Amino acid sequence: MAFLEQSEKTRIAEAIRHAEQGTRGEIVTVLARTSDGYRYIPTLWAALAALSVPGLHYLWQWLTHDGWVYPGAAQSTLSWLYPLQVLVFLGLGMLFQIPRLRLWLVPASVKRERAARHAREQFFLQKLHLTAGRTGVLIFVSVAEHYVEIIVDEGIAEVVDDTEWTETVEEFIAHVRRGDVAGGFLRTIEHCRDVLWQHFPDEGGKPDELPNHLIEL
Repeated sequence: MAFLEQSEKTRIAEAIRHAEQGTRGEIVTVLARTSDGYRYIPTLWAALAALSVPGLHYLWQWLTHDGWVYPGAAQSTLSWLYPLQVLVFLGLGMLFQIPRLRLWLVPASVKRERAARHAREQFFLQKLHLTAGRTGVLIFVSVAEHYVEIIVDEGIAEVVDDTEWTETVEEFIAHVRRGDVAGGFLRTIEHCRDVLWQHFPDEGGKPDELPNHLIEL
């Protein structure tokens, strides 16, 4: 099932086409549902919970028996403690595979790092570094991480300061949080258009080097 309606994708493509008519720049939009599967992190949480079972048991024993350990208690405990650990690991391991819960368990710093890496991979995979004049602009969104980034090639970076994009990115993130991804794209494309028209006006006869349609991953 597509994340955006076809009508919204059409509006985004038309906005890119219109923006590129007045500039030497090339705009590419990429929408990723998530930037990583994060499979290993829920497994680590499940393993940590399973390993903590013996410690929690013996702490409970100490609290409820004033620190005394009765003869034979350790042997009887061993007969059920390991199976309980296995059940905890398997049960939580399956529970934590629920996408929303799995994502909630991932530290914010890890999600940002994965999304940033994914954005840079897409910059090269979409051939933005090969445009004439090095004037490619990538608008990248990873919805699960609420991550938005605008990456520009060196031709633009030498002229336009990175702070130019900061407010636009923050506005786009607010759109993503509200679920208005299409609106965020359209507003950001409009801002990119204004910057590119000002600093990189079309000198005439520039070919359309890269696709204008939204790329969904």
